[in-house]
Amino acid sequence: MDRSGSMATTTVSGQTKMQLANEGAARAVELLGSQDLITIYAVDSTAHEIVPLVNVAADRGEIIKRARSIESMGGGIYVYEGLKAGWNSLKEAEVGQRHMILFTDAADSEQRGQYQSLLKDITANGGSVSVIGLGTRSDPDAAFIEDVAKRGNGRIFFTTDPGSLPNIFAQETVTVARSTFIEENTAAKATG
Repeated sequence: MDRSGSMATTTVSGQTKMQLANEGAARAVELLGSQDLITIYAVDSTAHEIVPLVNVAADRGEIIKRARSIESMGGGIYVYEGLKAGWNSLKEAEVGQRHMILFTDAADSEQRGQYQSLLKDITANGGSVSVIGLGTRSDPDAAFIEDVAKRGNGRIFFTTDPGSLPNIFAQETVTVARSTFIEENTAAKATG
């Protein structure tokens, strides 16, 4: 989650961009199953662990409360640091699917680092990364974050309306959760 200075901007709804992104993260938690695991990092020039890797059933309410408490602290968004911290948490998790959602400003995504090799490691080990970019495809860092999503075998979303962030987070969560469904014909067995 991008918590850079630009996220402190107040929107027409009276909420900050950060509050709307936080609500998106909270909605994602609401949509996860009790068997799912989640971790949340807020990123500026470093990654700050907000929620350690935890089973959603452990305390969904506390996870949502922490997701809604992230504040903009200034600085830029160091994408590599955020991806690296998220992957370090997820790579050891014993789960069927490891997916990250990177939320960032399409005009202020800094510190690319060795993101190509990191994303190669993520995808080679069953992980994926989707990106929600606040801005447009013509913003200075749009091509970079599109490349992150492409290399991460994920999806890319752009929006200039911060009010749509909760719905985009929800949409991506449902899409990823549905991809784990098994779609096979199953025979019925008649019983008494």
